[in-house]
Amino acid sequence: MKVPKPFKRIIISLLVEWRKFRKHFRNRFQDVEVELYDLNKVVEPYFRYFNIVLVLLAVASLVASEGFELSSPFNTWNAYLEFSIVLGFTSTYFGRLLLTSKRSQLIRNRLFESLLVGFLILFGVLYLIGGEGFIFSIEELFGIYKLIPMLILLTKVYLILLLIIKGVRAAPIILSLKRKPTQVVALSFLSVIAAGAFFLMLPSATVDGEGLRFIDALFTSTSAVCVTGLIVVDTATHLTFFGQLVVLILIQIGGLGLLTIATLFALFVSSNLGLGQMMLLKGTIGETRTHETFQTIKRIVLLTLFIEGMGALGYYLSWADIFETNGERIFFSVFHAVSAFCNAGFSVFTNSLADKVNALNYGINITTMLLIVTGGLGFTTLWEVLKGNPSRKVKHWKLSLHAKLVLYSTGVLIVGGTIAILVLEWEGVLAGYSVSDKLLLSAFQSVTTRTAGFNTVDIGALGESTTLIFLTLMIIGGAPASTAGGMKTTTISVLLISVWSIITGKRNVEFSKRKIARSTLNTAITVFVLVAILLFIFTLILTITEDQPFMDLLFEEFSAFATVGLSRGITSSLTDAGKVVIISSMFIGRVGIVTLALAFAKRKTATKYSYPSESVIVA
Repeated sequence: MKVPKPFKRIIISLLVEWRKFRKHFRNRFQDVEVELYDLNKVVEPYFRYFNIVLVLLAVASLVASEGFELSSPFNTWNAYLEFSIVLGFTSTYFGRLLLTSKRSQLIRNRLFESLLVGFLILFGVLYLIGGEGFIFSIEELFGIYKLIPMLILLTKVYLILLLIIKGVRAAPIILSLKRKPTQVVALSFLSVIAAGAFFLMLPSATVDGEGLRFIDALFTSTSAVCVTGLIVVDTATHLTFFGQLVVLILIQIGGLGLLTIATLFALFVSSNLGLGQMMLLKGTIGETRTHETFQTIKRIVLLTLFIEGMGALGYYLSWADIFETNGERIFFSVFHAVSAFCNAGFSVFTNSLADKVNALNYGINITTMLLIVTGGLGFTTLWEVLKGNPSRKVKHWKLSLHAKLVLYSTGVLIVGGTIAILVLEWEGVLAGYSVSDKLLLSAFQSVTTRTAGFNTVDIGALGESTTLIFLTLMIIGGAPASTAGGMKTTTISVLLISVWSIITGKRNVEFSKRKIARSTLNTAITVFVLVAILLFIFTLILTITEDQPFMDLLFEEFSAFATVGLSRGITSSLTDAGKVVIISSMFIGRVGIVTLALAFAKRKTATKYSYPSESVIVA
């Protein structure tokens, strides 16, 4: 639309006057800005100390309000505490905004915090003007209730997340103290496990109001963070909604990794991280190019949320008539979508998915299998399948050697496992089902055995031959850089290709017209040997501490180490010593045996000489 000339002249003149006024104002108060800048440098450390106090108060308030049933006097004190947290939070924000000379940059860098403060002030003013009735009318208008409690809860969670971000930012400093990135990864998992165990010990986490025992809370937290799915208490009946929500959060953090989530949150609420943080995170997400680290993290999280969202929709549509309320139906859908994609195997049904309403529900089965497979392929392979190999000019249909090995091995294991289970259990646990249902149940067990942990048949009723197939599939697991565990499909693939190369007399280990590096083969051999040794040691200890059949103990150990979550029904009856063994197995299996070995082993410097070679008879 063309603006008339008189109005155009008026607008231009107003802009010119505004610029003159702004320039005059800035020149007049330039000395004040300088003083504020100097004052800001002095006051900033106190802001940080005050933030630490706010974080401690936020943790105390969150634990008190969510973890305990507070009586009336304590509720009042907690309300005062929440008011103090909100007041301190907004005061700190405006204090920084007043003292800085780059206000617009601060607002942009702290966009989430700025919006949160804005909403807190807005609803605070509305509450003062119209009281609770006015706020309630606004909630009814938008269909969103308890807005002020939600904002207060969001403020407390935000303050706690800021503390996690500080930990990510401090990671390079820790590394400069001769810490290794692998140690930071292991410690990040340990910190989340400890926090999860603490929340599961709170009275409001369990139906009986007593909380879980320490060893049971530690076991459940480890199983969730390590996306295993082994349980010592029934998630569906023993844990409250709060306890189930804690488990859900732990699964999501365990599937993506604490460093990945904290980094994404840091990018969302603050400025970019430095080179030190990028170097640390590069190895944890499987990225080889440092400058692509942030983009890779964003892709991982967005892809995860998209797939989990589609999975939740699939569950929601498949569960049409079994829930009384829509909210319960949504929660069950989200919980199982996150659990399936993260290959965790946790379920809020008592019998996992073995109930009649789920076992032969094609929508539930197909949704779960798709989520498990996509989660187990690995983010690197999944992104390459969607967008092509970034290292090639012609990206599509030119997959990397890694992606080919992952896809081929995954397909062979799924098809081979399905056929083996179908044949071995045709007259076993599958007896009485139709041919199509037998095929569905066999395919589901073949997929879920590779570290997912859901089941649609009674695992304890399987024959010994089928159990051996399960053990093989479990220990192989999924792909690297995925939510799955096990020795990884690529590890086994490289070892088998190497064996075939030796048998056929090839000088190099080759696949798909590519030579596999000697270092890759050495790593695969190292993983296989270390896993075999640890499985032997842990199983031996279980045979000493537990009075259970050997096959059940072997199955339990394989399931824990490969972070599968399937059990033959002995998990809840384990002794405390046995639970410690399984906890250790789950942790080592999730973090990675090589990662832990590199984290705590003393590395020797390379020598500039080599000894003469000599043959040894090995076969």
